[in-house]
Formats: sequence, structure tokens, C-alpha cells
Amino acid sequence: MSEETRLPKEIAEKIVTIPEVVANTAREYPDRLALRQRAPEWSLTYRQLDELVTDMARGLRSLGVKPGDKCAILGPNSVFWGASYLAVQRAGAICVPLDSLLGENELRLLLADAQVKAAFVAPRFLDCILETHKKFPRPRHVVCLGPERGGEVPTGVMPFEELAERGRKEKAKLPKLSVDGLAAIIYTSGTTGNPKGVMLTHRNIVSDAAACSLAVNIGEERFISVLPMHHTFECTAGFILPLFTGCSVTYARSLKSRYIIEDIKASQATVMLGVPLLFQKMLDGILRAIDNQPMVKKAAFKTILKSVQMAEKAGKKWMGRRLFKGLREKAGLGTIRMFIAGGAPLPPHIPRFFRWLGFLMLQGYGLTEASPVLTINPEDAPKDESIGKPLPSAEVKILNPNPEGVGELAFRGPMIMKGYYNNEKATREAITPDGWLKTGDLGFQDHEGYLYVCGRAKNLIVTPAGKNVYPEELENEINRSPYILESMVYGHPLPEGGEEVRAVIVPDYETIGEMMAGKHIDEEFIKGLMRKEVKRINGSLASYKRIKSYTIRDEELVKTSTKKIKRHLVKFQ
Repeated sequence: MSEETRLPKEIAEKIVTIPEVVANTAREYPDRLALRQRAPEWSLTYRQLDELVTDMARGLRSLGVKPGDKCAILGPNSVFWGASYLAVQRAGAICVPLDSLLGENELRLLLADAQVKAAFVAPRFLDCILETHKKFPRPRHVVCLGPERGGEVPTGVMPFEELAERGRKEKAKLPKLSVDGLAAIIYTSGTTGNPKGVMLTHRNIVSDAAACSLAVNIGEERFISVLPMHHTFECTAGFILPLFTGCSVTYARSLKSRYIIEDIKASQATVMLGVPLLFQKMLDGILRAIDNQPMVKKAAFKTILKSVQMAEKAGKKWMGRRLFKGLREKAGLGTIRMFIAGGAPLPPHIPRFFRWLGFLMLQGYGLTEASPVLTINPEDAPKDESIGKPLPSAEVKILNPNPEGVGELAFRGPMIMKGYYNNEKATREAITPDGWLKTGDLGFQDHEGYLYVCGRAKNLIVTPAGKNVYPEELENEINRSPYILESMVYGHPLPEGGEEVRAVIVPDYETIGEMMAGKHIDEEFIKGLMRKEVKRINGSLASYKRIKSYTIRDEELVKTSTKKIKRHLVKFQ
């Protein structure tokens, strides 16, 4: 069966190139707000965005950028980032978004690996990109990502406005694009080792956005963009999807909660994408604010919360929307209609508590190699423990299931990558000859079609008795302790065979200081507190899952930009 045959008609007929998505929406909603940022203040309607993208693309062509050339983008989320991404593709080139949290050598390595010809670079990264080295040659053309204050840029760097002006003057011919042409090369975050370049076509990305638009009820929404745009989750679901459906996107000024709240208020945002850690911090902030209220107000909150929980047990799931309306407005989140979580496993207590407060939170699942969204919980019946159901265009199967039905999740559909850049061996290992992407995640599917992830196959711990232990499950339990900031569970090989469960634990010193005010807190106190917490957690676990030993670590664990732990960089004792 061909890809086109498997696709629902509603998706197949909407697959166009990414620049055509913008052009189509500009024709339908020319004066509707497309992109906006607040620092510096800048906004574009769909007509203005389409015109700017065309001018920039012509500017790139006049510089000698040809179809198939690679153009990098390095910098924070902004209107200029979005316009640059679209302009690169309109010129027929391939976009290479880069993680701004990478070190200088890592950035140079990726620029060299992708053979980048041109780069859009935010001012603070210009020195890194402009430095030359025999092994890491700089891009031939460097464009400042956004207007420079004062209008000055270093020698050898083209101002953003000059590129667009060049395009307006020279009117270079733009190429005809194919939906099967490469749109982007996305380097994976490298949680287990060296990053690989994921090759995504226009068909991959647009079909994924189209499928998301069918799986989730998207009206005239106002998105607030918080996650970094180089990450495929934000780029597809928080950028291409809004452009596809004629919505607006406002770029948050910072990941700090205060700024996010201010930007939500200013933009009247209705949809926000985030990773579990971000939502956990938001929830903690709300609960801290309540805890700081006078006793009477705290008691009232607990009484209302109890009523909401009892109503949910009786089948009335959304009592919190009415009863906690004032709380949501006071928190600055009154306009939010929907939170969408992805990028990492979502502990079930987070969507459950947000629902009690009246917020809809949908968990999805995906991989960069799948453009990235593969599943999403339905709005009318989300399950807190589940990653949802496959998108309308995605097929799923469980490889080598055990007696409980748990096996490796594999998906097939038009969103699956073309392969890894210059790495055929890795491509063959990831995608079967008949097109199934092996995710490396262990999971199962229930009788209603909902999917569940148990953990990464590479992280699976097998005890001497042959029992399977999923580290992610235990980490969720450990991290629920108010005294623990984060943790990482791993298997330690035993001489007799099998592994025992061990953990690295990072105490939450700020919370400990607040909750233990007046007590003498030293190293021995922290050790004693962690010992009690691990003992308490072990008491709720099956004997084979219990933590046999642990290490206390003062520094936070090394993570990717989407807050996934880089396990291979954690040193064990």
C-alpha cells in the first residue's frame, strides 16, 4: 500500500510545501496576525510575512544560495527566526536549526558536518561563527538574525534588512519546490551520544501538521511560543501548525515564569506547548502562591479542590473550570484553553492536577525522526497515564511483545523521516525495509487504542530474577518528593548476572530551606532526609523495583534544551 493510499483524504489533499502553507494562508487571511514578539516589539500579518519571506528568499538566491544548499539558524525564538526558516526553504535550500545551548566546538562541528553555506545568527553568537579554523570553515554568508540596535554589525556580516532589500531590488528567480524535497536537517539532542542529522521533507512536516489539525480542535487560536524553535516539537506543532491553520504566534521573552505569564496576558494566548518540567514548575508556582495565602483562603482552596475531585469520581470531570475560574485569572492564565505536553514523558499527576484547576492538558508523543508528532490524547477523553492515540495518518505496531503485551513501539506514515544525513547505517537500524520507524521506546496499546510508554529500551533494567524495571517509572515516583529536585535511575551490573536498581538524586535545597526553616541544615541533615525519602519511596514499590543504593549530587543533571537528561554524561559512583 502506498503512502498516498494510506493517507486520509483530508490530509492528502492538504500536503504542499512549507512556503506554500504560508502563501495559502496569506491569501485566505492577509490581514490576520501571524507572528509577534515583544522584545523588541515586532509583528507581521500573514501578507507581510509572505512578502518578507519572498524578499529574503530572493536575497539568498542573489547571494548564490542554490536548491539543496544548507542554511543554518542560530538564535533565540523570534519573528526573525521564523521568517528566516521559511525564506531558506522558499529559496529551495535546506534549513539547519541549531541549538543555542551547544558549546562553540559543538556548533562548529555541526556547521561543518552539514556543510552549511549560509547562516542566520543572533548577535551574541556572531563571534563564534565568524572565527575561522582549518577543520571548521565558517559559512560563506552570515546574516544577522534580526535588526541590530544602532544598525551596526561586524565586518563580514549582512544586516537582516539588507538581505530583504537586496531581494526586493534584484528580483532573483525562485525555484519550483517539490513536497518530497528536503526541508530541514535537524540534529538530535544526543541524550545517549553523538547527535545525528534527521532529514525531513516538506511532505514529512506538512503532513504531520495537517494530521495534528485533525486530531486536535484548532480554531482561531493564539499560540504562545516558549520552547526553542530548533526543537522539532515546537517548530512543527508551535509554528507550522499555527501557520497551517491561520493562527497567531507570540514569542515569549524568556523561560522565566514571570515573563511567560506577562506575555500570555499581553497576547491573550489560548494554546501553549511545553515540556513536563516546565509544567511541573508552573504547577509548583501556583501551589506555592496558594500556600502563602492566609489560613482561611488555603482552607477554602482545599475544600473546593475536594469537591472537584469528588465530582470527577462521580463522572463530572470539569467542575474546576467554573469553581477555579478566579484562580486561573489571578494566575494570569485565564485565556489559556489548552496546554499540550511533549518532548519527554509526562507524570500523570501533572495533567490530573491541571484538570482539577480547570485546564485542559493533552499529552502527545513523538520523535524528531517522525517530524515529530505521532500520537495525541483526544480532547474529549484524555487519559492521564497515556500518550494518546496515533494520529489519523500514523500506523502503529508493537515489536516483539512480552506476555504483558509490552514491546518496542514502531510507527509508519508520511511523517517518518527520509533518513539520517550521511549515515546510511544508522538509517537502516532505525527504519525497517517496509518503512516502520523503530522508536526505541517500550510500550503497549490498550483495547481502546490508547498507547502507553514504559521506558526506553536502552535504559531497561533487568534484575537477576529476570524482572524488568523501567527507570522512568521510578524517576516519576522519586521526583514527586518535595525534597528532591530530580533523579536518574540506572542499572548497575552484578557479578552473578543481571542488574540492581541504583539512583542519582539531586536534593531541592531551596524547598528544603523553606520547609525546614529554623533547623540546622548541614550535609548530615541532607543525607538523613534523603535516606528517609528513599525508604518511604521504596515502601510503595514492589521488592524487585526498590532502590538498592543511591548517590547524592549537588549539581543539576546535564540536560538537553528540552530538559531531557543526557544519561551518558552522568558519572556514577
